[in-house]
Order: sequence, then C-alpha cells, then structure tokens
Amino acid sequence: MGTLVAKLLLPTLSSLAFLPTVSIAAKRRFHMEAMVYLFTMFFVALYHACHGPGLSVLCFARHDILEYFSIYGTALSMWVSLMALADFDEPKRSTLVMFGVLTIAVRIYHDHQGYGVYSGPIGTAVLIIAAKWLRKMKEKHALYPDASVYTQQLGPGLCFGALALMLRFFFEDWDYTYVHSFYHCALAMSFVLLLPKVNKKAGNAGAPARLDCPTLCCACV
Repeated sequence: MGTLVAKLLLPTLSSLAFLPTVSIAAKRRFHMEAMVYLFTMFFVALYHACHGPGLSVLCFARHDILEYFSIYGTALSMWVSLMALADFDEPKRSTLVMFGVLTIAVRIYHDHQGYGVYSGPIGTAVLIIAAKWLRKMKEKHALYPDASVYTQQLGPGLCFGALALMLRFFFEDWDYTYVHSFYHCALAMSFVLLLPKVNKKAGNAGAPARLDCPTLCCACV
C-alpha cells in the first residue's frame, strides 16, 4: 500500500525539481525568470497533488483552472528561458517577453492539448534568436555568440527540452507516473542549461540575491 501511495505522489514530488531552477535563476539575477519558474512549479505541483490520495483538500480551484495554469506556466517558462538566452537589450527584451505572455495565454485557452502549445513558443523563439545571431555574425564576420554558448547552453538545453517533450507526448503510455516525473526533471534541467551564467542586464547592485523562505512566501502571495 505504501508503495502505491508513493507512486501516486511521485508526479507531485517530482515537480519540486523546479525549485533548484528557481534558486539558480535568482542567483544569476534572472529574477523575472525565477518568478515564472516558481509560478510553474506551484501550479504543476498543485495540479498533480489534486490527483493524489488524501490531498484533495489542497485544491482551492477547479481542476481545469489548475490544468490551464500548469500548462501556461510550462510554456511561458520555455519562452522566457529562450528570451534570456537571446540576450536582447531593452525595450526589445520586455516587448518580446510580453508578446509571449499574451500570445501563449490565448493559444492555450484555444487548445491546451495539442503540440502547438509548446512547439509554437519554442519555434518562434528559435526563429527570433537565429535572426539576431545571424545578423550579428554578418556584422562581425565571425561566430556569434561564443562557441561555448552552443556547446554548453544551446545544445544541451535543447536536447533536454526535446527529451522532455518526447516523454510528455510519446512515452507517457508506458508508465505515466515515472515517465511524467522524468519529464519534470528533464524540463527543469533544460531551463537551467539555457539560462546564461549571469544576467548582464541586471546591473551591478552587489551580490546576487539569495532565495530564502521569506522571498518564496512573498512570491507565492
């Protein structure tokens, strides 16, 4: 019986894999991205908890609402991670982020089950990044950005992201509990890898902010 309960709770517990992602993003000064990851973790965990044994008391909203925001947070996390990798200056960066916030909300409301929920934001972001980087290469007549970005961030990040989507859409029939839990872990790893080592647009306001309990509580409120 205990094994069965643990298996049912595994999708909820695996959603906590986003917590290190939140902490790393905050330490790298990507505070907006950290907030999005925290939002995603909260609704993904709550959505799965409502399916768990004896946890229905946690469900303060309808099932369809929790499902909507868990999917929305995941798609938005993909978008902001790729926009952080693109490293746009203001106001272009905030404009593109807000474009994703609005269009993803409409897309998921229209259809939250199709592949386009995730492939749309990813495809659009990749095209935007490719256009910027190709223009920079043409101006500099050299590789842009450094080769390390391709080998240490873009390549591994997209590989983990592709693995996560394959698990989500093609392999969940094998064993939903374990496959979906690995999906959470692969997705969280993808976000960590895609984020640059430091947010160059954050300024030099001292040491990176620590993600402590008061910060998490304020973010949830």
